[in-house]
Amino acid sequence: MDIRLKKLFNNERLRKTSVTREERAHYHDERNDYESDLGRALFSSAARRLHDKTQVFPLTNDDNIHSRLTHSMEVMNIGASLAKDICFNESFRNKYNIEDVYEIYEPLRAILQTVCLVHDIGNPPFGHFGEQTICDYFKRLFKAKPEILDEYRDWEQDFTHYDGNAQGFRVITKLQFIDDLYGLNFTKSCLASYLKYPNTGKGDSKSKFISHHKHGVFCADKKYLDETMKEHHILDEMSYKRHPFVFLVEAADSICYLSMDLEDAYNKGWFTTQELYNRWIKGFDKECDDTATKLFNILSIAGGATGSAGRKGFIRFRIEIIKYLVAKAVDNYLKNFEAILEGEYNKELIFDDNNNVALFLKEYCINNIYNKKEIQSVELTGWSVINGLLDIYIKLLTGDKVYMRHGEAMISQAILRANKMDYMIHNNKIEWSPQERAYIKKEDGKRIDDVDILCDSFPIENLPYYYRFRIIVDFISSMTDKFAVTHYQKLSGQRI
Repeated sequence: MDIRLKKLFNNERLRKTSVTREERAHYHDERNDYESDLGRALFSSAARRLHDKTQVFPLTNDDNIHSRLTHSMEVMNIGASLAKDICFNESFRNKYNIEDVYEIYEPLRAILQTVCLVHDIGNPPFGHFGEQTICDYFKRLFKAKPEILDEYRDWEQDFTHYDGNAQGFRVITKLQFIDDLYGLNFTKSCLASYLKYPNTGKGDSKSKFISHHKHGVFCADKKYLDETMKEHHILDEMSYKRHPFVFLVEAADSICYLSMDLEDAYNKGWFTTQELYNRWIKGFDKECDDTATKLFNILSIAGGATGSAGRKGFIRFRIEIIKYLVAKAVDNYLKNFEAILEGEYNKELIFDDNNNVALFLKEYCINNIYNKKEIQSVELTGWSVINGLLDIYIKLLTGDKVYMRHGEAMISQAILRANKMDYMIHNNKIEWSPQERAYIKKEDGKRIDDVDILCDSFPIENLPYYYRFRIIVDFISSMTDKFAVTHYQKLSGQRI
């Protein structure tokens, strides 16, 4: 196998695993390390919470509408399809000297399935509107009190440019906390494939580097970014080039949200196939290739049907859309793989298309679905809830000790302990010892046998405001939509 391809598979972990291959074999566990990652993700509490997080329609009671969990399961399926189509491509195998296709297919499939499952694991309640609400809140706070972060002022973009991708990296590396600060302890290939924006800058949507488009990793988590990406090309002092597998995860996500958001809206009766057809025909290029013309013709037939025939026609159109976009992603990935390896390809696979199919779908969703009153009114509910929770918890954790104790009692103990340990490690009070497989106190070299006792004896008032805000945002981000609403109602006195 080509050495450059082989380097993309790295089964090392941030913390060396305590289970050896021999021990796994003893229990007849024949999984590779990447399949172990998939199991860790599937059984995590953070993945379970995706069942009640917004995909497009917040707080819906319609069981047919997608949640983040059902969306992520569909993305997993597309990710597996992409892995198979690429690995079994004969010209790809020949070019990169792949003698045993399963040597690359099995690990790639597991990596893509794992990352596709967790790609939205950091999203706060109420989705992208929830992200924007958090950003705007802290921009107002830091403008009013510019001195509040003190020595952590350079890290303010962790809040003012808060992003669910960065929060997700934090979830899988730290916040799935048991007794150490390594979270799910994925392999480095899985972590690198998760990092859609491998940077700690503020993000710039106009940058020529796609890896710069958003604030992808919080400054507090830069150490894990560096450890994950140290073998990859550095673009500048704050960022790295993307791992090549990121493009496939991104494509799987976009294929699913473009096709299934459309189907959810169709099932809600927000548009007819005839309306979709009429909109498409206005911009349809008669010089499009045969595959795009086929989509157009299927939609044309569906547009003239009603009742069950109309529904059947739309489902066929959605199936063909997915097939078209999967083929486009695979074709672009294979055609541009050398540029992707070198960090010189800066497009999203399915949007690199002269037929502009994905672009049409995206613009249609923006103009005809996402701006609907039903969605925007509930998003405003989310705006009130998140602002309210931030108000309450910031007052509690920056007030006197009585209020701090009340605030601490309400917040997840795992999040509290993870942040306290994060602070102690960052400030050289403790360090992880691979030899001891435990944390060691820096002042006297003593082993810490119970991290709960250590964390619980560390007063929250000893934390700088940056870490107190980090606790609050970590906690709110972990909430499901309905829990956030009821929790705010209880704290604000609207519900007992």
